[in-house]
Amino acid sequence: MSDVNGDGHRTRRRAVRSAGPPVEENGTSTTTEFETSAPEVISARAAVLGAGADSGPASVDDANAVTEPDVVASTTDTAADQESVVLAKTEGDAAPADEKANSGRRVPQLLALGAAALLVLALVCGATLSVFAVRSADQRDAHRDEYVQTARQAIVNLTTIRADSAKQDIDRILSLASGEFKTEFDGRVDPFTSIVQQAKVVSNGEIVAAALESDDDRSARVLVAAKQTLTNAGQAEPQTRYYRFRVTVTRGDAGLSVSNVEFVA
Repeated sequence: MSDVNGDGHRTRRRAVRSAGPPVEENGTSTTTEFETSAPEVISARAAVLGAGADSGPASVDDANAVTEPDVVASTTDTAADQESVVLAKTEGDAAPADEKANSGRRVPQLLALGAAALLVLALVCGATLSVFAVRSADQRDAHRDEYVQTARQAIVNLTTIRADSAKQDIDRILSLASGEFKTEFDGRVDPFTSIVQQAKVVSNGEIVAAALESDDDRSARVLVAAKQTLTNAGQAEPQTRYYRFRVTVTRGDAGLSVSNVEFVA
Protein backbone atom coordinates (compact mmCIF):
# COMPACT_ATOMS: atom_id res chain seq x y z
CA MET A 1 0.00 0.00 0.00
CA SER A 2 1.38 3.49 -0.80
CA ASP A 3 0.30 7.03 -0.18
CA VAL A 4 1.05 10.26 -2.03
CA ASN A 5 2.83 12.86 -0.01
CA GLY A 6 2.90 16.56 -0.54
CA ASP A 7 5.64 16.46 -3.18
CA GLY A 8 3.73 14.07 -5.30
CA HIS A 9 5.84 11.00 -4.46
CA ARG A 10 4.40 7.88 -3.07
CA THR A 11 5.37 6.82 0.32
CA ARG A 12 5.81 3.07 0.64
CA ARG A 13 4.78 1.54 3.89
CA ARG A 14 6.33 -1.58 5.26
CA ALA A 15 4.16 -3.97 7.06
CA VAL A 16 5.43 -6.28 9.66
CA ARG A 17 3.72 -9.58 9.92
CA SER A 18 4.18 -11.92 12.71
CA ALA A 19 3.94 -15.01 10.52
CA GLY A 20 3.36 -16.08 6.95
CA PRO A 21 4.36 -14.48 3.62
CA PRO A 22 3.14 -10.93 2.89
CA VAL A 23 0.20 -10.61 0.58
CA GLU A 24 -0.47 -7.48 -1.51
CA GLU A 25 -3.84 -6.03 -1.99
CA ASN A 26 -4.42 -7.87 -5.23
CA GLY A 27 -3.75 -11.21 -3.43
CA THR A 28 -0.34 -11.88 -5.00
CA SER A 29 2.36 -13.20 -2.73
CA THR A 30 5.52 -11.11 -2.62
CA THR A 31 8.75 -11.21 -0.72
CA THR A 32 8.75 -8.73 2.14
CA GLU A 33 11.70 -7.92 4.33
CA PHE A 34 11.11 -8.38 7.99
CA GLU A 35 12.91 -5.96 10.09
CA THR A 36 12.76 -6.72 13.74
CA SER A 37 14.35 -4.63 16.35
CA ALA A 38 16.66 -6.12 19.00
CA PRO A 39 14.06 -5.95 21.78
CA GLU A 40 11.60 -7.86 19.63
CA VAL A 41 14.20 -10.58 18.90
CA ILE A 42 15.01 -10.91 22.62
CA SER A 43 11.27 -11.07 23.35
CA ALA A 44 10.81 -13.75 20.72
CA ARG A 45 13.68 -15.87 22.03
CA ALA A 46 12.43 -15.45 25.58
CA ALA A 47 9.02 -16.58 24.41
CA VAL A 48 10.54 -19.63 22.73
CA LEU A 49 12.57 -20.54 25.84
CA GLY A 50 9.53 -19.99 28.00
CA ALA A 51 7.40 -22.15 25.76
CA GLY A 52 9.74 -25.13 26.30
CA ALA A 53 9.24 -28.32 24.40
CA ASP A 54 5.78 -27.39 23.03
CA SER A 55 6.95 -24.50 20.86
CA GLY A 56 10.30 -26.11 19.81
CA PRO A 57 13.72 -24.46 19.63
CA ALA A 58 13.97 -21.32 17.48
CA SER A 59 17.64 -21.82 16.66
CA VAL A 60 20.60 -24.14 17.23
CA ASP A 61 21.63 -22.20 20.31
CA ASP A 62 18.11 -22.30 21.63
CA ALA A 63 17.94 -26.04 20.99
CA ASN A 64 21.14 -26.54 22.87
CA ALA A 65 19.90 -24.34 25.66
CA VAL A 66 16.70 -26.34 25.92
CA THR A 67 18.18 -29.82 25.65
CA GLU A 68 21.24 -29.35 27.93
CA PRO A 69 19.29 -29.61 31.21
CA ASP A 70 17.76 -32.85 29.97
CA VAL A 71 21.21 -34.23 29.15
CA VAL A 72 22.61 -33.17 32.53
CA ALA A 73 19.62 -34.61 34.32
CA SER A 74 19.94 -37.85 32.38
CA THR A 75 23.65 -38.04 33.15
CA THR A 76 22.98 -37.34 36.82
CA ASP A 77 20.30 -40.03 36.93
CA THR A 78 22.62 -42.49 35.23
CA ALA A 79 25.42 -41.76 37.73
CA ALA A 80 22.96 -42.14 40.60
CA ASP A 81 21.73 -45.45 39.16
CA GLN A 82 25.32 -46.67 38.75
CA GLU A 83 26.11 -45.64 42.30
CA SER A 84 23.03 -47.51 43.51
CA VAL A 85 24.14 -50.60 41.56
CA VAL A 86 27.65 -50.34 43.03
CA LEU A 87 26.24 -49.96 46.53
CA ALA A 88 23.91 -52.88 45.96
CA LYS A 89 26.80 -55.02 44.74
CA THR A 90 28.92 -53.91 47.65
CA GLU A 91 26.16 -54.77 50.09
CA GLY A 92 25.58 -58.07 48.31
CA ASP A 93 29.27 -58.93 48.43
CA ALA A 94 29.60 -57.84 52.06
CA ALA A 95 27.55 -60.76 53.37
CA PRO A 96 29.82 -63.53 51.97
CA ALA A 97 32.86 -61.53 53.08
CA ASP A 98 31.44 -61.27 56.59
CA GLU A 99 30.62 -64.97 56.57
CA LYS A 100 34.17 -65.79 55.47
CA ALA A 101 35.56 -63.52 58.17
CA ASN A 102 33.31 -65.11 60.79
CA SER A 103 34.25 -68.57 59.53
CA GLY A 104 37.91 -67.60 59.68
CA ARG A 105 37.46 -66.43 63.26
CA ARG A 106 35.50 -69.55 64.23
CA VAL A 107 38.31 -71.96 63.39
CA PRO A 108 40.80 -70.49 65.91
CA GLN A 109 38.02 -70.26 68.48
CA LEU A 110 37.13 -73.92 67.99
CA LEU A 111 40.79 -74.87 68.18
CA ALA A 112 41.17 -72.84 71.37
CA LEU A 113 38.09 -74.49 72.88
CA GLY A 114 39.39 -77.93 71.87
CA ALA A 115 42.79 -77.19 73.38
CA ALA A 116 41.14 -75.95 76.58
CA ALA A 117 38.98 -79.08 76.76
CA LEU A 118 42.03 -81.30 76.26
CA LEU A 119 43.91 -79.36 78.92
CA VAL A 120 41.05 -79.75 81.39
CA LEU A 121 40.80 -83.46 80.55
CA ALA A 122 44.54 -83.87 81.02
CA LEU A 123 44.38 -82.06 84.35
CA VAL A 124 41.48 -84.24 85.50
CA CYS A 125 43.26 -87.41 84.38
CA GLY A 126 46.47 -86.25 86.00
CA ALA A 127 44.67 -85.45 89.25
CA THR A 128 42.90 -88.83 89.16
CA LEU A 129 46.14 -90.68 88.51
CA SER A 130 47.83 -88.71 91.26
CA VAL A 131 45.07 -89.67 93.69
CA PHE A 132 45.37 -93.33 92.71
CA ALA A 133 49.15 -93.15 92.95
CA VAL A 134 48.97 -91.58 96.40
CA ARG A 135 46.45 -94.13 97.55
CA SER A 136 48.53 -96.95 96.15
CA ALA A 137 51.67 -95.59 97.80
CA ASP A 138 49.83 -95.14 101.10
CA GLN A 139 48.46 -98.67 100.87
CA ARG A 140 51.89 -100.10 100.08
CA ASP A 141 53.44 -98.21 102.97
CA ALA A 142 50.69 -99.44 105.27
CA HIS A 143 51.33 -103.05 104.21
CA ARG A 144 55.06 -102.66 104.75
CA ASP A 145 54.50 -101.21 108.18
CA GLU A 146 52.27 -104.16 109.04
CA TYR A 147 54.96 -106.60 107.90
CA VAL A 148 57.60 -104.92 110.04
CA GLN A 149 55.37 -104.66 113.11
CA THR A 150 54.39 -108.33 112.87
CA ALA A 151 58.04 -109.40 112.65
CA ARG A 152 58.98 -107.21 115.60
CA GLN A 153 56.20 -108.64 117.75
CA ALA A 154 57.08 -112.24 116.84
CA ILE A 155 60.73 -111.74 117.93
CA VAL A 156 59.67 -110.03 121.16
CA ASN A 157 57.41 -113.01 121.91
CA LEU A 158 60.18 -115.47 121.05
CA THR A 159 62.81 -113.80 123.30
CA THR A 160 60.55 -113.06 126.25
CA ILE A 161 59.62 -116.01 128.44
CA ARG A 162 59.38 -116.69 132.24
CA ALA A 163 59.19 -119.82 134.29
CA ASP A 164 56.03 -118.75 136.12
CA SER A 165 54.18 -117.90 132.85
CA ALA A 166 55.84 -120.33 130.44
CA LYS A 167 52.54 -121.86 129.15
CA GLN A 168 51.02 -118.44 128.28
CA ASP A 169 54.29 -117.20 126.77
CA ILE A 170 54.50 -120.21 124.45
CA ASP A 171 50.84 -119.77 123.43
CA ARG A 172 51.61 -116.15 122.57
CA ILE A 173 54.46 -117.29 120.31
CA LEU A 174 52.20 -119.79 118.54
CA SER A 175 49.44 -117.18 118.00
CA LEU A 176 51.60 -115.54 115.30
CA ALA A 177 53.22 -118.71 113.95
CA SER A 178 52.39 -120.44 110.68
CA GLY A 179 54.05 -122.73 108.19
CA GLU A 180 57.50 -124.03 108.99
CA PHE A 181 57.87 -121.92 112.12
CA LYS A 182 54.76 -123.39 113.66
CA THR A 183 55.80 -126.90 112.69
CA GLU A 184 58.96 -126.59 114.84
CA PHE A 185 56.76 -126.29 117.94
CA ASP A 186 54.43 -129.12 117.10
CA GLY A 187 54.89 -131.86 119.74
CA ARG A 188 57.45 -129.79 121.66
CA VAL A 189 55.33 -127.38 123.62
CA ASP A 190 55.08 -129.45 126.78
CA PRO A 191 58.81 -130.43 126.97
CA PHE A 192 59.87 -126.87 126.31
CA THR A 193 57.55 -125.61 129.05
CA SER A 194 59.02 -128.11 131.56
CA ILE A 195 62.61 -127.04 130.76
CA VAL A 196 61.81 -123.38 131.28
CA GLN A 197 60.11 -124.08 134.59
CA GLN A 198 62.88 -126.32 135.92
CA ALA A 199 65.67 -123.88 134.99
CA LYS A 200 63.73 -120.98 136.38
CA VAL A 201 64.40 -119.04 133.22
CA VAL A 202 63.55 -115.38 133.15
CA SER A 203 64.27 -113.59 129.85
CA ASN A 204 63.20 -110.23 128.46
CA GLY A 205 63.45 -109.37 124.79
CA GLU A 206 63.92 -105.92 123.26
CA ILE A 207 64.00 -104.86 119.62
CA VAL A 208 67.08 -102.88 118.63
CA ALA A 209 66.21 -102.31 114.96
CA ALA A 210 63.98 -103.65 112.23
CA ALA A 211 63.95 -103.06 108.48
CA LEU A 212 62.13 -104.40 105.48
CA GLU A 213 64.35 -106.50 103.21
CA SER A 214 61.79 -107.35 100.50
CA ASP A 215 58.04 -107.49 100.11
CA ASP A 216 55.13 -108.14 97.80
CA ASP A 217 51.37 -108.34 98.15
CA ARG A 218 51.48 -111.75 99.87
CA SER A 219 54.67 -111.82 101.91
CA ALA A 220 57.75 -109.95 103.12
CA ARG A 221 61.15 -110.53 104.63
CA VAL A 222 62.12 -108.42 107.60
CA LEU A 223 65.53 -108.14 109.24
CA VAL A 224 65.26 -107.76 113.02
CA ALA A 225 68.04 -107.07 115.55
CA ALA A 226 67.10 -107.96 119.12
CA LYS A 227 68.64 -107.95 122.60
CA GLN A 228 67.80 -110.50 125.27
CA THR A 229 68.50 -110.25 129.00
CA LEU A 230 68.52 -113.76 130.52
CA THR A 231 68.79 -115.19 134.02
CA ASN A 232 68.40 -118.76 135.22
CA ALA A 233 69.07 -120.96 138.24
CA GLY A 234 72.68 -121.77 137.28
CA GLN A 235 73.81 -118.09 136.85
CA ALA A 236 73.82 -115.46 139.50
CA GLU A 237 74.29 -112.52 137.11
CA PRO A 238 71.99 -111.77 134.16
CA GLN A 239 73.38 -112.34 130.71
CA THR A 240 72.82 -110.07 127.67
CA ARG A 241 72.60 -111.67 124.30
CA TYR A 242 72.21 -110.12 120.86
CA TYR A 243 70.48 -111.78 117.94
CA ARG A 244 69.80 -111.03 114.33
CA PHE A 245 66.86 -112.70 112.65
CA ARG A 246 65.38 -112.86 109.18
CA VAL A 247 61.66 -113.15 109.68
CA THR A 248 59.32 -114.19 106.86
CA VAL A 249 55.85 -112.70 107.26
CA THR A 250 52.98 -114.11 105.20
CA ARG A 251 49.58 -112.55 104.45
CA GLY A 252 46.76 -115.11 104.56
CA ASP A 253 43.01 -115.23 104.93
CA ALA A 254 43.32 -114.95 108.70
CA GLY A 255 45.74 -112.02 108.46
CA LEU A 256 49.51 -111.81 108.93
CA SER A 257 51.59 -114.56 110.46
CA VAL A 258 55.26 -115.56 110.78
CA SER A 259 56.03 -118.53 108.58
CA ASN A 260 59.76 -118.77 109.16
CA VAL A 261 62.47 -117.43 111.49
CA GLU A 262 66.18 -117.73 110.65
CA PHE A 263 69.25 -116.74 112.61
CA VAL A 264 71.53 -114.39 110.72
CA ALA A 265 75.20 -114.30 111.68
